[in-house]
Amino acid sequence: MQLFKKREKAEAMLPAVQVVSGGFYFGIIKTISPIRIEGDFKGIIFCTNKVIIDGKATVSGDILCHEIVIGGMIDGNVICKNKCHLQADAMVSGVVRTALFENEINSSVSGPVYVGKENGTIDIDEYYGIFNKKENLEKIKAEYFSLPQKMILIS
Repeated sequence: MQLFKKREKAEAMLPAVQVVSGGFYFGIIKTISPIRIEGDFKGIIFCTNKVIIDGKATVSGDILCHEIVIGGMIDGNVICKNKCHLQADAMVSGVVRTALFENEINSSVSGPVYVGKENGTIDIDEYYGIFNKKENLEKIKAEYFSLPQKMILIS
């Protein structure tokens, strides 16, 4: 009789990406690691993992992710392959598209919320491919690089 099963291979922990409070950050984040936004961020986030928006954080831009927990404010669209959770007092000004949706007291979404299992087939890398076309990038760079903020580009 075997009491303990030997693990064949330990799973590697992905380092978390963190945008800290104390300033304004802008740019494009594309990552497979979990990400936590604690400050102010303007741009687009592509994450094939979990995104956490801290209670005091603000995001201006779209977020495409596997899972998201929103505690602060988002002025943009949220496209979430798995679960979108709005904590108490969280606010989203935009469209939310997700497979599962949960919200706590006093949270709000000012745009339509689309919940359905078909959203579980969203391909974040495909969206990034469409977004990453030269004409789209030039338009975004022209807007973001004109601002006196800290640039962040994580890939």
